[in-house]
Amino acid sequence: MKDRTIKLIRKFLYSDFPISIDTLSEEFQLSKRTMRNEINQLNTYFIDNDFPVLQTIRGKGLRLTMTEQKKEALIELIGRDVHDEILTRDERLLDLILSISLGKKKVFLYQKEEELQISKSTLDEDMRRLRQLLTKYTVEILSIPKQGLVLNGKERSIRTMIYSFINKMVDNFTLTDEIKNQSVKQQIIFKYISLEVFKKIDQIYGESISASEDNLYRKNLVLFTGIWLTRFQNKQSIQSPDWSHKETHASQEIQEFVQAIFDKFSIQDAANEYKYLTFILDTFNPKNMSTSIEWVQAQLLSIQLIQHVENETHIPFTKKEADLQEGLYQHIGSLLSRLRYDVQFANPLKETIKANYDTIYRAVESFTPEFNKVLKKQLTEDEIAFLTIHFSTSLSELNQELTYFYRAVVICNHGLATGKLLSENLKELFHIEVLAVLSSREIELIKKLDVDFVFSTVSIEIKNKPLLILEPIIKEDSKEAIAAFLSQHSQYRRLSNEHRDSTQLFSDILTLFDKKTSQKVECQYQELEKIFRKNHLTINKRELQPMIQDVLKDENILMNVEAKNWKELITKVSHPLLKERIITENYIQAMIDSVDEYGPYIVIGKHLALAHARPEDGANSLGLSVATVKSGVEFGHEENDPVKIIFCLSAVDSFSHLNIMRHLIDLINDEEKLNQLVTTKTIDEFKQTLFN
Repeated sequence: MKDRTIKLIRKFLYSDFPISIDTLSEEFQLSKRTMRNEINQLNTYFIDNDFPVLQTIRGKGLRLTMTEQKKEALIELIGRDVHDEILTRDERLLDLILSISLGKKKVFLYQKEEELQISKSTLDEDMRRLRQLLTKYTVEILSIPKQGLVLNGKERSIRTMIYSFINKMVDNFTLTDEIKNQSVKQQIIFKYISLEVFKKIDQIYGESISASEDNLYRKNLVLFTGIWLTRFQNKQSIQSPDWSHKETHASQEIQEFVQAIFDKFSIQDAANEYKYLTFILDTFNPKNMSTSIEWVQAQLLSIQLIQHVENETHIPFTKKEADLQEGLYQHIGSLLSRLRYDVQFANPLKETIKANYDTIYRAVESFTPEFNKVLKKQLTEDEIAFLTIHFSTSLSELNQELTYFYRAVVICNHGLATGKLLSENLKELFHIEVLAVLSSREIELIKKLDVDFVFSTVSIEIKNKPLLILEPIIKEDSKEAIAAFLSQHSQYRRLSNEHRDSTQLFSDILTLFDKKTSQKVECQYQELEKIFRKNHLTINKRELQPMIQDVLKDENILMNVEAKNWKELITKVSHPLLKERIITENYIQAMIDSVDEYGPYIVIGKHLALAHARPEDGANSLGLSVATVKSGVEFGHEENDPVKIIFCLSAVDSFSHLNIMRHLIDLINDEEKLNQLVTTKTIDEFKQTLFN
């Protein structure tokens, strides 16, 4: 039986609702005509083996209805082991690359012919395709007498290649003992990296990083660590001395994880490898921004991306900008770090996201030249799909009504962003209030929540709560299933409660204060907050970001500054903030050190620089200063030197300074205004030009 037929049977076996030909055609990437032929062949197989045939449900699709006894018999019949079947080409390619890169035995082509049960010509074609796939990683396969097939390339590139190859081949990497729940490709992986090894790594993750979360971050980290460990144990080490001299900024939890791996597997005298693994795993962490250059680039790119997608789609994403920008900022920061070493995540939901959010996907995709210009690397479709998820979630938030009729919890192991997308879609389409997005490791928490039922993207067992298994992206089939589920459990329907967000009211009142009084209003702001709290009104402080004119004081505007070099210029422009104790001496040194290490990245536009460091480097509060330069100062930027105007920004979090950043982005795109600022003679003239 063909592997595709087995997958088709399993699709019907585990679906409680009819599946349309359109859905099957999309998932299996076959024409509708070919899909119908597959269905006819499947029904013939069922008849020959005394199983019920697929039923056609008018207007809905096909459904497999049979007794539990028959289902068990069918599962037993289609169950197979990787060694007993002829593999598909993709499965053979995966087996070939893993046997060459991770196997402990020498690999010879004639042995592979016999093992894979294929002809020499078929294996030759497989090897041709494999060599072609490896070219982009600057890795090649050599056939050496007495040694067999070996990889030729830098060890760092080989490890990245193996990780990328597995991620693209395996849709959903899971650690399960049940063979029937393992895909053939996962069984191939476990031939070369044992399931026991992966489980030990996963256990260490639970002990050092998080025992509850179960998402793409965890899976990617566990997978890469398994690859690294196997290569290292096979005597394949990083030879470059660069890692031993590199200062790492990895999070404490990553360092604890790596140290626990070294202890568990008795690895000693491998400082080079310790630094390498710590750095690479930290690039997987969406919560970490390791350098100032990543911090500012992530901020600029996320703001510019939101503006671009809103212009392309005409969807008012800026109404949800605070949460959207925060999510994008974290993701892009992680992406910047990963791209340094050509590590990009594989997205198992890529095709579904492209199909269901095509307009947003294309808008994000059209912004990629800006990414490529900054990163000097091409973004993959997988990463574009991840960025699309953030916008799709905001779209659902914009569309949903603010009244709900049910309460539920979502179980999702595809990551927080995907789980949030599913929850927002449930809110938008079915008035379901989702109280929490959990992983399958947090099921016990459901008992503590006042929810009516559970939606899950993975197979789980829940007692005393109605459960519906869904795909992460809600499609037409899923909508019908949810509607039927809600109808079946209509007794759980609740009266709707009105939810009020008084952020706009608060903002309007502040505007009124500013117009009606010239006195300092900080105390009045605090009193107003107390009034709002007393009346149980919600204030989203992230949406109350000060404007540039609220932060830039007259005494922080320096005109016609003279400086011998860029270091002196940074020191002079930051002096007003130091004088007010907005920043410390350490912050100034951190700005200089950052340019010394990473080059003139703070030159963000023609003749325009933005000096900054990370908040923990000595930023005490939000502040901004600026200097025009009498004679332009060279920073070493090929296109934008000399710098004629420089801002110094002190930021204490990831959101309070966003309006300032937006203003500076506008300045990057307005060369005429920039030239006017440079030639202004007085502070009042400078302010009038800048603020207008």
